[in-house]
Amino acid sequence: MRFIHGLVATAAALAFSLPAQAGAYYLFDGDWPEAFVFSTDTGATIGRFATPRLAYPAAIRSSIWLGERDDDGGWEYTLQGRPTGRTSQGGHRFSQLLDGATGRGRNYGVECCGEVNSVTVANADWSGQRVLFKLQFSGAGIAFDPRDRSLYVSELRGTRIRQFSLDGSLLNSFDFQKALVGLAYDTATRSFWGFNRESNSLVQFDRRGTVLADLRITDAFPSNPYGGEMQVLAVPEPGALLLAAAGVPLLAGVAARRRARRHAA
Repeated sequence: MRFIHGLVATAAALAFSLPAQAGAYYLFDGDWPEAFVFSTDTGATIGRFATPRLAYPAAIRSSIWLGERDDDGGWEYTLQGRPTGRTSQGGHRFSQLLDGATGRGRNYGVECCGEVNSVTVANADWSGQRVLFKLQFSGAGIAFDPRDRSLYVSELRGTRIRQFSLDGSLLNSFDFQKALVGLAYDTATRSFWGFNRESNSLVQFDRRGTVLADLRITDAFPSNPYGGEMQVLAVPEPGALLLAAAGVPLLAGVAARRRARRHAA
């Protein structure tokens, strides 16, 4: 794997000290190489840290796993930008993976600029990456929606965003009128964010493509940002929610019967 000499020490020195929080959008500039952390409340820069060269696609759960643009492996970081020392091996099967998405136990990537472009699927540490389905265009951003297990993919050379099922079926498409990279799903608001490189702004939108917020970034100017992601918080499966709801009256009934037996005794 291609490491930068002194990267661990440099990253540790630049790691920010703010606690992990909802509403933090991470943007990765793999050519610089550097990561920026923005508040989705104000657009202010709340952190930045050094990354390995060409680290673009990211998945964020309790830690950050950064993948390498050309499928050369992965690196783990804390949410505050400190390297853990854990790495993974890549397969060198893909090129120009610009963005990643955090799925349930797996990561998704989007590939651009080749004769054949694709959406990829990998393990949580970016190992074992393979084609999930092919694209007829160069992708620039990708986000996973856990509500219906679909993927939102933006174009590299256009303003259209497409929604796909995991088998590659097209579910929806809308012209966003903004060229967005670094798509990310926001668990707290059940919406999406992306980065507009032309206006240097964070854009929030819903599943229909309606713009909810447009935050201009004025205190940071990434040079080549493409990978964007937000921490995915644990979301119960729909079936689990139904079971929980059904269990409330059931448990109440059991408790009532126990009280009745105690009084009868």
